[in-house]
Amino acid sequence: MAIDLQELNSLIDDPANVSLPVKVIAILAVCSLVVFMGYKLIIIDKMNELDNRKAQESTLKQTYETKQARANQLPAFRAQLKEMQTSFGSLMKQLPSGTEIPGLILDISEKGLSNGLEIELFQPKPEGQKEFYAEKPIVLKANGTYNQLAAFVSDISGLPRIVTISDIRLSPEKVKDDKKKNSPFRLTMEAMITTYRYLDENDEGNS
Repeated sequence: MAIDLQELNSLIDDPANVSLPVKVIAILAVCSLVVFMGYKLIIIDKMNELDNRKAQESTLKQTYETKQARANQLPAFRAQLKEMQTSFGSLMKQLPSGTEIPGLILDISEKGLSNGLEIELFQPKPEGQKEFYAEKPIVLKANGTYNQLAAFVSDISGLPRIVTISDIRLSPEKVKDDKKKNSPFRLTMEAMITTYRYLDENDEGNS
């Protein structure tokens, strides 16, 4: 089908006198342009917005699933917290009060003597305060056989109160008395014994 170029030129000036094929082509061209511009300006933007919404949905879904998992674990966390509070309370009961410290120190000294140790030094040091408890270090130097020293350490660990032994150093006992030279092999133990007590309201107010 041949189209007169003159008709195309007069399409804008006098569209009523243009032949039907030219009108059809013009209408199709306008429709195509409208569809193309609509696709570029509206559909693509909406598709990008849809992709963003999908990404947000995925993020929100993951966040929801994470929070839902935490919510499902809440009863277990509460049970663990209760168990920790119970354990903490039990440990706190093992910390003596300030009035019990002298008796505890006496018990430790007596454990050494009852196991046959020769105590050269048993020197309590100044107390050091922590967040909710205080440490009472004691410098110990004692002589005895390996079995006697081991029994003493075992007895200390078996006390109902919390007592720790650290910085243990063992060395052969320096024998000055000739009568001891033929006695069983003995060791000198130097160590730091630490007892603990909880801080009451008066202590916390002074700290």
